[in-house]
Amino acid sequence: MTNNKTSLKKLRMLEVSFQTYLQPWELSKFRGAMAHKVGLENDWFHNHNNEDEQKEESFHYRYPLIQYKLHKRRPLLLCIDRGVEEAHHFFTQSDWSLKIGDKQHDMRIHRLHLQEYNLHYWEHPRLYRLHNWLALNSENYRAIKACRSLRERLELLERILRNHILNFYGAMGVHLEEELEVHITEPLDLKRVSYKGIKKEAYTLDFETNVFLPNFIGLGQGTSVGFGVVKPYR
Repeated sequence: MTNNKTSLKKLRMLEVSFQTYLQPWELSKFRGAMAHKVGLENDWFHNHNNEDEQKEESFHYRYPLIQYKLHKRRPLLLCIDRGVEEAHHFFTQSDWSLKIGDKQHDMRIHRLHLQEYNLHYWEHPRLYRLHNWLALNSENYRAIKACRSLRERLELLERILRNHILNFYGAMGVHLEEELEVHITEPLDLKRVSYKGIKKEAYTLDFETNVFLPNFIGLGQGTSVGFGVVKPYR
């Protein structure tokens, strides 16, 4: 095993995939069905701010500790850190069935994996793949359209990706004191997707960084519904 530096934090993660199959556009419906199942008062399942009654659509601006993914077309629930404890709101129920869209699904477990990771710096940068990353807010969208070359666009995307990794570590309670290195090694795909009814650019790319990133975590916008999924490159 490659040597790495001292652990910055131990992080628990629970991955639960289910035996049913979904289409990518059904992920948000899966999330909504799960939120209603556990009760809207358990806001880590949906990230809406239940305390702000002044706004019809009010959100917690925080990193989601419960995320919804698709893996080989199976719905996957990813619970991170405190989200592992929150998962009991679903799994202690007697009935696990969910109505996703107009179809009833019996949510039997296909695979359950509880893992403890050490967040740390790598001695040498490691390669990761980032799938359907929603990198651009309105300010960054204007900035990338103003770039005059591919190199400028890649440098801007590297800065944005670096900030998203810092946000993830910060949400885990870790301040990265050493220099965080991020280098995009291969831009693979760019496509237009719909997110909250808005067309956005989604990037799939390979990148290197000198910090550990757990499998399946999300970076950028839409992390709770399957965008910006990180996987170690194998």
